[in-house]
Amino acid sequence: MLFRPANAGAAEELQTIVVKPGDTLWSISNTYLKDPKKWNVILKYNRLPSADPSIALPGMPLRVPSTLLKEEYRAAKLVYFLNEVLFRRTGASDWNAVSMKMDLFKSDTLRTRADARADVKFYTGQILNLFPNTIAVLRPPGKKNVDVELLAGEMRGLRSRVITASARITPKTKDTEFGAKLKDDLTTIVQVYKGKADVEAQGKTVEVAAGFASEVKMDMAPSDPVKLPPLPELQPGSATTLTASAGTQFKDEGGVVSLGNLKKGGNTPSKLQGAEVPKGVPAASADAKGIDANEIVKMLSVGNPVQSYHLQVSKDQAFGTTVLDKQYDAFDKIDLNGLLPPGNYFMRVALVDLLGFEGKFSAPRPLKIGGGR
Repeated sequence: MLFRPANAGAAEELQTIVVKPGDTLWSISNTYLKDPKKWNVILKYNRLPSADPSIALPGMPLRVPSTLLKEEYRAAKLVYFLNEVLFRRTGASDWNAVSMKMDLFKSDTLRTRADARADVKFYTGQILNLFPNTIAVLRPPGKKNVDVELLAGEMRGLRSRVITASARITPKTKDTEFGAKLKDDLTTIVQVYKGKADVEAQGKTVEVAAGFASEVKMDMAPSDPVKLPPLPELQPGSATTLTASAGTQFKDEGGVVSLGNLKKGGNTPSKLQGAEVPKGVPAASADAKGIDANEIVKMLSVGNPVQSYHLQVSKDQAFGTTVLDKQYDAFDKIDLNGLLPPGNYFMRVALVDLLGFEGKFSAPRPLKIGGGR
């Protein structure tokens, strides 16, 4: 059976299900509704040939309040995408371009091309971030208690239950956030940022806590959790929390961008991971001293040194198109004056840790190059 989005009603958000000829309100309610006894609600939103729940219906679309549907049949929402992202409906062979805020349903597949990203929010609260060159099936058919099947690439999830060719990942707490990467040899790497997750393969389950990682090779049991390396030292010779006065980390001075005083190795107190980010964040420009250190802490993977950073520059704050999209070594300096013509831009950055996991992009910041206005 195929699902397609419906327009929201005034008081209810509706989804449309397309039923087979011969289905009845009874059979439809038992298949799709959390409470089959509420079959009569369907009558409120649809013109049917009969109100008798045992009478066979023709193949037809039916509008149903999404709150009544079982979780596995409720749509997810594409809340963000960048560059070329494609989707394929279950049973279809063609890939099509996504659109913002579109509904995604059970067994739909998402594919991100090079330099593309996609963020999906399930109605049940799970969050899914897909990174470049990734293929993922949402709530794959025939697989119970699974939100995402990762077929290729890398994802980051909040409470999402994930399977790969070599592992099953199950969050253990309501706030569990983790990254999963499927390598070319089908090895799965799991890195937990927050909470705990069970990693299962070949009959063995290991619990991975925040700040730890596990590797699962094809046809092998998960490795024991390995503690991730400490954060880089932010203030040489000191151990201060990341506050507004703690110094800058990602600098833009005269259009030259670098990670500032990040230092390889060294330790910082665990309380750095919980540093509060101030609401008012100053803009970056060619004349600015740098971006506040608290902005960086939002992008750091838990407990991991920075390997590189992914810099994007766009003419618009929504980053619909980018004029610069490139990954740099953590200690490179990039002269934007030599890469971009004078003008006003927006920039954002995501840090990449030693395992190759990419964090979230920072909030877009205004950027001024040369004498542009």
